[in-house]
Amino acid sequence: MAEECPLSAPLVLKDTQSGFAGETGSVWTIAPDCSFTVARQVGLNVLQPHKQGQLTPQQRLQLKQMMERMTATALPEQLGGGPQVNARRITLAYGGKQSVLTLPPGGGDVVALRAAAGDDSTRLMLDLADNLKAMTGG
Repeated sequence: MAEECPLSAPLVLKDTQSGFAGETGSVWTIAPDCSFTVARQVGLNVLQPHKQGQLTPQQRLQLKQMMERMTATALPEQLGGGPQVNARRITLAYGGKQSVLTLPPGGGDVVALRAAAGDDSTRLMLDLADNLKAMTGG
């Protein structure tokens, strides 16, 4: 039997870098039917998706486990350092709640950042971002 999609609202992940043109980066969206899109963000504009698809039953199970971890941890609204010039931000939005992880400019290697993360919420946010990108081919 196919695994049901565990989402009741769209799950949106943004990985952006501040700069001269504003926030630029990528936006991953997984809909409640487990379809997904990947699009570029330039300034305030999110462009048309350059990739779209449907999560497999295995990916749906993985997403369900990720959502359970996210619910159990209750991510705070702000993670990481305070405002920085040209900061990298990883934003996760779901069900009317949003968490923003602010990283130094460039943001570095996610594996190194996860290893250096001092708290579970930051590690979880980096894990979620990494897993969502991998699941959607981003």
